[in-house]
Amino acid sequence: MGIQPEQIRLHLERVLGEEAALLAELEQVLAAEADVVRGDDPDAIEHIGGNRQRCVARLVQLDGERASACRMLSFGAGREAFERLIAWCDPSQSLRPRWQANLARAHRCKDLNDRNGAVVMARMGQVQQRLAALRGDVPGPVYARSGGRFEGVAQRTLGQA
Repeated sequence: MGIQPEQIRLHLERVLGEEAALLAELEQVLAAEADVVRGDDPDAIEHIGGNRQRCVARLVQLDGERASACRMLSFGAGREAFERLIAWCDPSQSLRPRWQANLARAHRCKDLNDRNGAVVMARMGQVQQRLAALRGDVPGPVYARSGGRFEGVAQRTLGQA
């Protein structure tokens, strides 16, 4: 007597349920992070990553559980393998809508994370420009209104007394 499809369905039901809860939490965390990265509170910025990392780490573990079930039952690897596994163990197709909802929420999380990353990168660029100005670094040639180029512009460090 081998592994029964109903056992696998119950396992996947648990995995998909836990994944849904984590993705919902991650979506909220990323939305809150968006507010923090747009703000000017260094303490808040320093503390925003912990919940995100915890959610992502657990999501990676759940993905590993799905992948292991697919390999163990010789369905292969990847999204198509999981689709075949669901079809095999859940003839009523009650898991498929949950799986699709999780994929949609994961896509929203990715979009939120990408936007947050773009904001962080833009802010880092601004900080680098300000630091360069304080150090007296001239980012490139200086041009007059007429388009003529000034060479040898005197540099001075603005951050010194």
